[in-house]
Amino acid sequence: MKLIETLQQRRQRIRRNIEAMRLRRIRRHTRPGYTHCMNCGTRLKGMYCHQCGQYALDIHQPIWKYIRQYFENVYQFDGKIWMTLRLMFTRPGFLTNEFNDGKINSYVHPFRLYMCISVVFFTLFFMAAERATDRALLSIAGEQIPNTVMDALLRDDAVALPDTTVYAYNTETLLQVLDAHGTQHTDSLVRLHYEDRGDELNLVTLPRLLFDSCLTRTAVHEDTQAEVGLLRRTARLGTPDEEERFYLDLPIDTVTGRITTDTYDWMTRLDQTDQLHQQATASFVLGQLSKWTPLFLMFLLPVQALLFKLFYRSRRYMEHFAHATHLSSLLLVLLVAPAAILLWHFNVDRYSDVFTNGVEDAIIFLTPLALLAYQLVSMHTVYREGWGKTTAKCLLMLFLFNLLALGTAAGLITWLAAKAMGRV
Repeated sequence: MKLIETLQQRRQRIRRNIEAMRLRRIRRHTRPGYTHCMNCGTRLKGMYCHQCGQYALDIHQPIWKYIRQYFENVYQFDGKIWMTLRLMFTRPGFLTNEFNDGKINSYVHPFRLYMCISVVFFTLFFMAAERATDRALLSIAGEQIPNTVMDALLRDDAVALPDTTVYAYNTETLLQVLDAHGTQHTDSLVRLHYEDRGDELNLVTLPRLLFDSCLTRTAVHEDTQAEVGLLRRTARLGTPDEEERFYLDLPIDTVTGRITTDTYDWMTRLDQTDQLHQQATASFVLGQLSKWTPLFLMFLLPVQALLFKLFYRSRRYMEHFAHATHLSSLLLVLLVAPAAILLWHFNVDRYSDVFTNGVEDAIIFLTPLALLAYQLVSMHTVYREGWGKTTAKCLLMLFLFNLLALGTAAGLITWLAAKAMGRV
């Protein structure tokens, strides 16, 4: 009995705090900065004009307040969202019950909460995924470097290896490939004499071992030759900039005007074409995934609500939809930790295999268990059935939901793969 009384007192205290915050928010948003509507001149009785409906906006406020009001109006990103998130984590099913009881304005609307979380999650996730994909493509491009050479470059004393200086193409990509493989002091191993030239012809100092094993002699690109001819015909007076100095320093036949120095490349034309093809395909796939994954998860909301309706037919569908939305919002928040761990290791470990420590393994393993436990408690709170019956329904519903989700995801991935192959 004492435990029940303690829980009831705690519930009443939480409700009083929620009501107090609601009243403070109402007072803050019901005091206009002027007495008459700026649009129609009617005397204001609140933040909205009862004559024309215009909001009593302070047009002289600083821009950061406009930005804050935008997030408050679109995502309700004010004090309400922090309280909503706290209650979502600490009291499974409580927000759903409050919404079903009609207490909507005290918290962020379920669907608006889901949209806010999904926008932040998918924006950060696909930004990190794009970086990881770029590193994977660089690792693939570096497979033409022999393993023995790469092992020598990975040693701590690699900077002491004998070197040579040549004119070469695609040296910027070579630097990125070596960095993706995990070499230390890449800028000291491969030194570019002229900055900001990208993969155009550059004077480079690199280990002789790397030169002998990977670089092949190639003809001077016609665009390089044309640039030299144009620059020499229109040479400026005064001190040349770095790009002009590079072209002016190139050995040139004074009769023909052709570049006479030997030029090299560590990538053949076919390799460059394959790399561009891989980059285009990866960009296309990432773009499609960033477009369809949020829509796919949004499509699962009414599906999960239908499954709830199947098990609890006496409840209205909108009540199930609110419950499914809260569960999906929590899912996105819980996925942050394992996704961040995997993406972090994929970027840090680079070309080596991804290895996680014990704590990270526990986080990855416990995330689905935490979601299962949360949904079980939430279903018990919302639908008020016994633990045994709720557990059976929860497990069966999760099985059906995951079956439908995996089937739909497999179909979506197959369609995207076929679309990507058709794009090739």
